[in-house]
Amino acid sequence: MTGSGMGCPDWPQCFGLTIPPTDEAQVRWQPGEDYGAGRMILERDSLWTAPSDHLSGATFDADRNSGLWQHYTRHDYAHFNPFHTWVEFINRLLGAFAGLPALMLVALTLILGIRHGRWRPLVPAFAALISLGFVAWLGKKVVDGNLIPGSITLHMIGALAILGFQLATLRSAGAPSPRIHKVSRTWLILAVLVTLAQLVFGTQVREAVDHLAHAGINRADWLDSLPSWWTGHRTAFWAVLGVHLAWLWPGLRSGSPTRWEWVAVVLLAAQFATGLAFGLLGMPAAAQPLHLLLAVGLVLTDGWLLGSRPLE
Repeated sequence: MTGSGMGCPDWPQCFGLTIPPTDEAQVRWQPGEDYGAGRMILERDSLWTAPSDHLSGATFDADRNSGLWQHYTRHDYAHFNPFHTWVEFINRLLGAFAGLPALMLVALTLILGIRHGRWRPLVPAFAALISLGFVAWLGKKVVDGNLIPGSITLHMIGALAILGFQLATLRSAGAPSPRIHKVSRTWLILAVLVTLAQLVFGTQVREAVDHLAHAGINRADWLDSLPSWWTGHRTAFWAVLGVHLAWLWPGLRSGSPTRWEWVAVVLLAAQFATGLAFGLLGMPAAAQPLHLLLAVGLVLTDGWLLGSRPLE
């Protein structure tokens, strides 16, 4: 969401370091420096990696000719931005820590099955853990491929699957069902599908934006530089709005929407506002992650309400 996906050009370390660099001098060749195996540097507008531990000599060219440095061939993204580096590093840390509650959820559902014979929650809990492993593996592929087309979209779908399976675990374990006005289940299913499709479409636009950013195009010119198909994403919002109004209508007509119906209304309004900000304010940086988070929240809200109980 911040364009930091390649902030660390390798995986799982960052420039071959356990703690990422904070200064450009740390990723430049230095004479008389101890370099560990796997350490990465930026020289000659390229990435280089050390195949073994060594003490650098008088010049980089001499070290390179001696085989102390090898050209990194997995991708050609050779930039250092400390903000992007640390955002990506923190993202990886959060992903690693996310594995702990996922494991705990599997353990708790296993205990529930052993003690009470309720095995259904174990299936989505285990699916969430598998999805987490897939997202971690895909994260490495995304970095190795320098954000290859489609990889960001798959990464987002995987992350959404984790959250969806975890909500399904709570539901199958007996979490209280939300209350909303009586509505056709068909409209809720359509809302999930249409919003999910719009979210996937949006990540495709995001990939196109990343290419513009890497090409050095100014943020204010991104919308004008995007391929013409991106306008389909903008237009598709009206389909998202339409299917949501269809299931929200009983609550809105009553004049007293429930708490969950208000959540959907607020998410739709905020989604529209951030989308409007893209066109009027030149795609402000703060609006990009917020726009995506709102879309994820809308998909998960619709999915959670599929098991809702109608008001009497």
